[in-house]
Parts: sequence; C-alpha cells; structure tokens
Amino acid sequence: ESVDWNRERFTMDAGLSRAVQTIFKKLYDDGLIYRAERLVNWSPEMRSAISDIEVEHREVDGELVSMRYGDGENSIVVATTRVETMLGDTAVAVHPDDNRYKHLVGKEIELPLTGRTIPVVADEHVDPEFGTGAVKVTPAHDPNDFEIGARHELPMLTIMDEQGRIAGTGTDFDGMDRFEARRAVREALHEQGRIVEEKRPYVHSVGHSSRSKEPIEPRLSMQWFVKVGPLAKAAGDAV
Repeated sequence: ESVDWNRERFTMDAGLSRAVQTIFKKLYDDGLIYRAERLVNWSPEMRSAISDIEVEHREVDGELVSMRYGDGENSIVVATTRVETMLGDTAVAVHPDDNRYKHLVGKEIELPLTGRTIPVVADEHVDPEFGTGAVKVTPAHDPNDFEIGARHELPMLTIMDEQGRIAGTGTDFDGMDRFEARRAVREALHEQGRIVEEKRPYVHSVGHSSRSKEPIEPRLSMQWFVKVGPLAKAAGDAV
C-alpha cells in the first residue's frame, strides 16, 4: 500500500493558515489569549527574546553596591548588583511595618544623577531583615520589581535599547553599553559621596543566554500569552 497523497498537507497551506487564524480568534474572543507588556529574557547580542529554557544560570563574581538616595532624614540606602539600572528606578519600597522608614512612606526622595524624584512605597513583599530593608524598584528591568510596579501602578521606564545600551534617560550615560554604564554610574555616585558600601567579589547567580553566552537583560516587551489555567482544567476534565 502507498501513502494517500491527496491528504498531504504543508504547514503553510492556505487551509491550515485559515484554521490557525480561526482558532486564534476564537481563543482571543473567549479570553484565553491576551496581549500584555511583560518582562522577557532579552539577548542584546542577538537582539531577540529567548525562552526560559534557553537561559543558563551561572554563579559569577559581581559587585554589591549600596548607595544613598535623598539627604539627611529623608535619605534611604539601597543595594544592587546592577548599578546602571538605578537610572530607571521609579520608587523605593519598604515593608509597611518597618518603623525605620514609616516617616518616608508616601514621600518623594531625590533619585541621584537623574533630576527626578521618586516615591517611597510600602509593600509587604519587602523583607525588612535583608540588607537595609529598603529596595530600589526598576519595574522595566527586573522581574520582582515589575510585580511591585504593577501593584503600585508605578511608571515602567525602559532605559536600554535592544543592544543593551543606555537610552532615553536624558543623562550623560545615554549611548553607553550596560557594563560601561555600570562603572560610570558607580563613579558618578562616588563623586557625590553617595556610595555607602561596595562588596567585591559578590558571588551571585546571573542568567546567561545558552546561545550567545552573554548575561541576559530583562526587557519589557508586548507579548501574546495563553491563559493556561482554564485550558489545563478542560484537558484534565477530558482525561
């Protein structure tokens, strides 16, 4: 016997393409497919989003830099391994029950180097025992910060272009590669006397692209998503 060749199909055939568009629209109308801005794993070298399974986490010798925002009683110290991201901070978060910072919650403090002020917000997900108990919030460049930003409706400022260069901050750092900017921002903060502590080497886990081997950069991107909960339930019910 031979293959029934009149049943042959190519994935790009008109009939199959129409079927894909039909089911896509049906899933969209049913609220099972939606579009939203979310953080993706971005490879500046390939200028492409990559999937979670293409990200390899490796321990690297980095740095943990503690820096002071604001002045006097209205100052707060935060720490980061990616100093350059402070250019995109839109808040500082503290735990609502942390008495050290209660007088600052709801107030604005100066974000150095940027000419901007940012609010201090209270968020229960902040660990008051870790570090100074205050965290900088860069919603467009960090998954945890994105969640805080969504809860508090904070602006989400993208401060890097697709190649990982600082862009759109209105500072002298625009045009610098992210690693070049890391050094330059740290030095500028030093000059202002805002560096409180530097730990080197600071061993921490960093996601790298399995293809280009570079550190990935979380990037805000408009993406399509499938709401898997109801679909999984339907599959489970069928079984």
